[in-house]
Amino acid sequence: MTIPTFPVEIYSEILKHIPTTDDSGVKLLLAFLQSNSRLRAAALAPEVWEPHYHARYVHSVEERERQRRDAAGNNWRQLYIQRRTLDRKALQSLDEIRKDRRDRHNKVATITDFSFDIWDAIRQESRIPIPLCFRGSYGEQDESAVPPDALPRQFWANTILGVIARRQAVGIWGRTFSEQGDVPFEEALASLSSVYSVSVKEITVMLDDIFEHCKQELQKLAVCLDPNDSAYDLWELCIQIRSVLRDMGFRVANSHRFSRLFSQFPHSFLLPGHRDTIPMSLIYVFVSICTRLGINASPVNFPGSVLAHVASSDGNILFDMCSARRPLRTSNTADLQSFVRSQVGGATVTVLNEESTGPADSATMLSRAFNNIMSFIRFERMHDEDPASLERREKSFYLITLCRLLFIQNQFDGLLPSPPHTMPLDDRAVILDVLAPLLPEHIRSPLQDACEERLRDAAVKSTKVYSRKDVGKVDYFVGLCFRHTEFQYTGCIFGWDATCNASEEWIREMKVDRLKHGRDQPFYVAYADDAHSRYVAQENIIPVVPSEADLRRLASGTIVYV
Repeated sequence: MTIPTFPVEIYSEILKHIPTTDDSGVKLLLAFLQSNSRLRAAALAPEVWEPHYHARYVHSVEERERQRRDAAGNNWRQLYIQRRTLDRKALQSLDEIRKDRRDRHNKVATITDFSFDIWDAIRQESRIPIPLCFRGSYGEQDESAVPPDALPRQFWANTILGVIARRQAVGIWGRTFSEQGDVPFEEALASLSSVYSVSVKEITVMLDDIFEHCKQELQKLAVCLDPNDSAYDLWELCIQIRSVLRDMGFRVANSHRFSRLFSQFPHSFLLPGHRDTIPMSLIYVFVSICTRLGINASPVNFPGSVLAHVASSDGNILFDMCSARRPLRTSNTADLQSFVRSQVGGATVTVLNEESTGPADSATMLSRAFNNIMSFIRFERMHDEDPASLERREKSFYLITLCRLLFIQNQFDGLLPSPPHTMPLDDRAVILDVLAPLLPEHIRSPLQDACEERLRDAAVKSTKVYSRKDVGKVDYFVGLCFRHTEFQYTGCIFGWDATCNASEEWIREMKVDRLKHGRDQPFYVAYADDAHSRYVAQENIIPVVPSEADLRRLASGTIVYV
């Protein structure tokens, strides 16, 4: 049987429809390049590569991307090759950081210079398969796809993503609290998720998906979306948007879930199953959908509950996402006063003015978000013993200490940001390089001193090499899992000292000298299954073979691979 031969254009049209869900489509195109002249010519066509380029590369440094496209004349194959070349360089730099702890803070500058041009490649690296026992659910039983060093590779990829995201976020916060204050509400709140290694662009993509679904549902309901159409009814449209969003799960959380830390972070509350949240987050989604529909909507820093302000030629309205209440006209003072009383439990009504009923700027809403986060930190500290909660609190508190330096400059109280152990590269790449230049001298100087001291300490530790055979009495080793003789928690050793190297104050508080061997015995730095780091005397360690349950508990927080 003879296979028919088609013109090159036919083959090119067929190749345009190769799936772009993974790299298999690109591999198929590369195979065509090794085939006969017609198939090779078809695979070389720039338009064949366009869908694969857009599928793989969502992020970029916009100015550099414009320059690349201008130089390439929109030759998508050439652009794809250029970006893959950047990917390889970035992944090579990432490997150097992972494998050699020396001079990591300077090495990270290479990657941060690439910035969002290499984000998508690092994001793929952060999603490599990990051993079954560390996964959230068992799923497939085959572990053959798990690459070597999967856990440290994933950790350092997420670390780099976080550095890039927070460098962008600090710039956003700086502009938000500047005199210009020209940052949109959507972008300002999206930047909060940078402490969880999520970019503003990723939040935008999530909102775009929600908008498309919402738009389809509105069209099914025959709601007019064209403001130039005589049937257009802004009042009714806002009510229908709220109704559709509620059907998608966006509603006010109950009393316990209301105070979850993740209720303030877009990467969480935008996900199905997490959409019952706080009023500000509901208004965030509502305003984002309205903006995409061409509606002039903004948040309102209303007493008791955040509302939405919708500008209209027929009179501005305030909109509540937490109930089925009809919109309130800003001109109707009696209705506004009644609503405030319902929000504050009948207490003395706050004087209503343009500031409390008009559009709020992003600086005001970020400040309110910070107050929410501090309240939620206190709530989780009292009510949530999950090891992952400790990590959330540490990251969220770090976020607050970063941001507050930008808006309390005249009331500086000496509180400086100190990156949690899950963010080991922030001192130079985020705080010194991006945050410090935005601050006045009386804040910048002590901040730089604190960071430089931590960097010097890290540099000393990175050059030390410990050998158990040189000490002799160190019985255990890095990687050993154990159970504590007294407190019964499970831990994993990741460092040790030949004798107790803690402060005298800690030694007294922990009653180290009452131990059988006192301070003159090896002490081990360990990661415990409650997400805390521990400093444990050798006599309190019982080696164990960890069960899958033990490993899952140990992996419930972020394990730092130094």
